[in-house]
Amino acid sequence: MLLIVFLGVSLVINPQVRPSHTTPYQNLVDEEQRAGPSDNEIVQRLILFGDAGHSTIDPWQASMAAVAARASLSPAKTAIVALGDNIYMQGYPHKDEGQTEWDEGQLESISYLDAQLEVAKRSGARLYLVPGNHDWYATEVDSQAAHIERYAETHGAAVRFEPYEKAAEPLPESVDLPGLSLIFLDSEWLLRAEGDTHASALARLDAEITRIRSEQGNNLIVVTAHHPLETNGPHGGYLADYSYWLIMNLLYAFTSAEEEDTFSDIYKRMIYAVKGVLSKHQRIIYAAGHEHSLQVFRDGRGRGPEYTLVSGAANSNKVSGVWHNEDTRFAMAREGFMEMEITDEGVYLKVFTIDGEEPVTGFWLDI
Repeated sequence: MLLIVFLGVSLVINPQVRPSHTTPYQNLVDEEQRAGPSDNEIVQRLILFGDAGHSTIDPWQASMAAVAARASLSPAKTAIVALGDNIYMQGYPHKDEGQTEWDEGQLESISYLDAQLEVAKRSGARLYLVPGNHDWYATEVDSQAAHIERYAETHGAAVRFEPYEKAAEPLPESVDLPGLSLIFLDSEWLLRAEGDTHASALARLDAEITRIRSEQGNNLIVVTAHHPLETNGPHGGYLADYSYWLIMNLLYAFTSAEEEDTFSDIYKRMIYAVKGVLSKHQRIIYAAGHEHSLQVFRDGRGRGPEYTLVSGAANSNKVSGVWHNEDTRFAMAREGFMEMEITDEGVYLKVFTIDGEEPVTGFWLDI
């Protein structure tokens, strides 16, 4: 009882014990802030949002409405990737034995997913959803994949769940677009894969990058997954919020939640393995969610992709504190998303929040 009271008090008081970038932090080194491209210079637009699995559909989540507005500018040359945790807390619901209809709570969970699928329906742009750890908490992701497929057929929306093949290992998959190739990685599955299974996933990732370079020339390659390779938020051990610190420590004490943090052994293994593959290739960006903030990292030491992005702040009630390190180019704890405009001359990155239609920053990536 004392523990419950202490937890409740901490949630109310909610003291900040370490600083957090609630306003934009920016430290550009080789990136340029000259004017971005004109519309006719953009070959492909890529919008990245993650951890939207608590999004309301009525009223529509602010970040989803903003993503749809951006995608509607040129849907034919816009791709959107939802970076996992598409349904909080336990993924797509299942019916108990003898249950014929969804109950109210289950319908609410499904509506969180539909609020994201609505982006493709309203904008006409293509939307890909990768699985996150909360999606896998449903024991399997078959039901979510089936719902997305039904939604696509019913509404004529270009939505896909990737990587996914029923009754098969979710090895990396890819899609080639003008100027851009996307690779989809199921990082929660990869965290727990062992032996030959783990090796085959990494071999496929390497093979897909090699194929793209052979067939698509200098396309920008963006590897999309749920778990980031670098972060300065709670999943990286940086806790700005005392109540969040207390909750995380309780989870660590009674569950295996620490496996979802970069300092766990299985997570460190994944980081090392994925970076090992990506470091062999050029012109690659790795984009993930999981951490509920907006972060941009540049590793100039050849230890992985040129840039690592974290865009997991699609819900205000999930946003968590964030700080910076020597690799940080941008950091902010605010509901929002990221957008890349790919041109023949380079890649322009924008970061949007729900506070306005204009981006809070925009700069050319050194890639």
